[in-house]
Amino acid sequence: MSVPVEALAERPAPDDPVAQVLEGRSTRAALALVAELPADQAEVVALRVLGGLEVAEVARIVGKRPGTVRVLAHRGLRRLARRVEAAGLAGAVTR
Repeated sequence: MSVPVEALAERPAPDDPVAQVLEGRSTRAALALVAELPADQAEVVALRVLGGLEVAEVARIVGKRPGTVRVLAHRGLRRLARRVEAAGLAGAVTR
């Protein structure tokens, strides 16, 4: 399989310190926004989105029904989207 040289030029090296710093800043910014959510929404969003867990797993961990977890995640993500948009960061969000 051949990869065009142009595609390689656009990809950061695996040990690219600039990319690592930017990713770290993005992660810290995301965590700061999640921390501003109501506690139950923050917990569910962190587990679902940041932790990559399924609804059933999150429900078991937090002791809530799966439907409640879905509602909390939806409300939390909606609130986060409004905050990101209000802060003018919508174009900066890549993940």
